[in-house]
Amino acid sequence: MKKILKIILTCVEASVLFVVVGALTTATTKTIYANILIEQFKNKAVYNEEESTEMIQLYRIPSNETLPVKQQIGVEHYPGNEGDILITLVSELQIPFIHDFISFFAGGHAALVLGDYEDVLDKTTNLYTVESSGLSDDLNLADTNAKTYWNRYPYPVIGLRVRMTEEERRTVVARGLALAGDPYNYSFLFDTKNKSYCSDLVGKAFASIGVNLNKDGFTTSIYDLLVSNETYITYYRYFDKDGVQHIYYLDTK
Repeated sequence: MKKILKIILTCVEASVLFVVVGALTTATTKTIYANILIEQFKNKAVYNEEESTEMIQLYRIPSNETLPVKQQIGVEHYPGNEGDILITLVSELQIPFIHDFISFFAGGHAALVLGDYEDVLDKTTNLYTVESSGLSDDLNLADTNAKTYWNRYPYPVIGLRVRMTEEERRTVVARGLALAGDPYNYSFLFDTKNKSYCSDLVGKAFASIGVNLNKDGFTTSIYDLLVSNETYITYYRYFDKDGVQHIYYLDTK
């Protein structure tokens, strides 16, 4: 009996080790690839001296995009456009070890940019997002938010885009709006039909047009959205130590 128990325990330990090593390897690979994609994107940019200011430095990348990747209103530059994805790779949880652990394995936060929509309960434009956040009790339901939140996000913000038709874009946005009100899924694994976490909500929206943003079949992490073959970077913004914004973007001019 003891021999059988020992064999069982050995198998369990080996299985746990296999899962841990596999998860670490996958996370490391995604992190390295994500950083490569970001650097490749930034290296294509040319400094836009004409439109830059003391506090906002712009770097344009010539492209064939017809839908602008950002909107300028006054001095503010709002990331993303209808159907775009906004992500950050850094977790907002300022808890020692946990902050770094989540940032490395899952990333930070994600949102889907909305478009022109109005009903008796809501009105949105491309200056709004739908997103799911579970940082506190009053933020545990997916909801629509103004993009001002992302404009002031202290960590680097990345804009992603999926190539799709106008009809597909409207379908994605409609599905994202339909997910507003979903409770936050703190387990990330169970009850995914009735609950959503941030990157899962984005994944569900794009699944409505047959686009799979989760290639490994596990949880849909922020890194999955970035390294997916279906997405490409359109926007990257960070604050330097002096509070100056540096914005890299695909230009439609």
